Amino acid sequence: MAENLWHDDTADGLKAVHAALIAECEREEENALYTSTSFYVWLRTLKMTRAVLWVFGAVGSIVSANSILRGQHGYEIVMAALAVTGVLMPGLIKAMQLDATIRDYATAAAVFKNLQAEFRRLAQVWSNKPLPEFEAEARQAIKAMTEARKPSLTPPEWCFRLAQRKVKRGDYAKDGN
Repeated sequence: MAENLWHDDTADGLKAVHAALIAECEREEENALYTSTSFYVWLRTLKMTRAVLWVFGAVGSIVSANSILRGQHGYEIVMAALAVTGVLMPGLIKAMQLDATIRDYATAAAVFKNLQAEFRRLAQVWSNKPLPEFEAEARQAIKAMTEARKPSLTPPEWCFRLAQRKVKRGDYAKDGN
């Protein structure tokens, strides 16, 4: 059974509360790291998808226009399909709400990256303050983390697995290892 540390105002009890709060800040730092990294992985995929759709549409339009301007015959169906592709791609991007999704993930990734840094500072620096001050600062960061989770953005599972590999490989370690 879990021990209620708040009613033990002895020095040992306060130390236990202090240590538990530091551990929670470290856990939230790790959560923010994995979340922001997953979001950045998905964000890169979304941006590449948008770029490919735009390029595909532009190339289709250019090839079909070139064929029409040169008066080439024999590929009318292909050229018509390319022209339609050029017209449809911007609409497809709009229908998929790709720009809004990219904006949402970019904002959320930055928020979680900032929260990661905030929880690291809480655990490493602000934890040296007296417990009431440390607790007040930790509560603010925990409230910010709760707010950051409200949009419930969910990138595909493979983004988390890739983020997990990147973190475990040390891509985000302060010394680069």
